[in-house]
Amino acid sequence: MKDNGDSEGKSYDELIHELKMMRDQIIHHKKLTQEMHRLDAEWWQIQRLERAGKLPIIELVNADTGDTGG
Repeated sequence: MKDNGDSEGKSYDELIHELKMMRDQIIHHKKLTQEMHRLDAEWWQIQRLERAGKLPIIELVNADTGDTGG
């Protein structure tokens, strides 16, 4: 394939560059999708445990006073 850069389209180097950028975007999208699915699964697990009453009570402590507020 010639790299003539004429008005008919993009050069070979431009196409390769765009394909590499597209590949990077696809990889990034796959990673984001995996993270989204992981977070979604964790959220549903927490909801299931909450409905079953299996989540421990977490007491919040005031860092300044050490008071639990309750």
